Amino acid sequence: MKILIADDHALFREGLHYTLKTLGDNVEILEASNGAEAIQIVRHFPDLDLVLLDLDMPGMDGYQGLAELRDKYPELPVAIVTASEYEQDLVRVMDYGAAGYIPKSSTSKDMLDAIRKILDGEIYTPDLAASSGTFHIRNGVTTAPQPPSAPTPALEKFHLTPRQREVLMLMCEGLSNKGIANRLGMAEGTVKIHVTAILKAMNAGNRTQAVIMAREAGAMM
Repeated sequence: MKILIADDHALFREGLHYTLKTLGDNVEILEASNGAEAIQIVRHFPDLDLVLLDLDMPGMDGYQGLAELRDKYPELPVAIVTASEYEQDLVRVMDYGAAGYIPKSSTSKDMLDAIRKILDGEIYTPDLAASSGTFHIRNGVTTAPQPPSAPTPALEKFHLTPRQREVLMLMCEGLSNKGIANRLGMAEGTVKIHVTAILKAMNAGNRTQAVIMAREAGAMM
């Protein structure tokens, strides 16, 4: 197994290197201190299993690096490991196609659990509903800029963003997260984030209850 750590802080790379070695004896760790190095290493090692990319590096920011890697190497999982704890950053990188978003404040155990899930082909995002304020969010509603959508008066009492109203309406149509992602042209991981925020804003226990509440409010006529 080959994993690339791309981060400009040598001390963090050293700590993460040590942590990743506990995944098994066959783990080979490569390191890059900036975005250009990361791209070069990926180019020379087509057998990489995972890239762990910092958002803030000299020469190329994480968004630019993520976009380039997703464009040129769509089969290679790229997870963001970052000090940022703003939900708008999380939503943005998932829109860019990241395989996961791992805060640097995570414990070694949580980080390893996240990496194992990503290596197993899953999309990892922190559990926003159980984050206890780790992420800077406002009442479970993302502060990221949202594209405009038609007002839905029946849903106003839930204080959802325009994008969350769109996601909820498609939930009411019975679409899965994947179906919603395809309809709205976003990553499935981003849909999961929106669904979590919707459930929290509506105080719903699950998506079925959220749909029932939306229908009772007259959202689906």
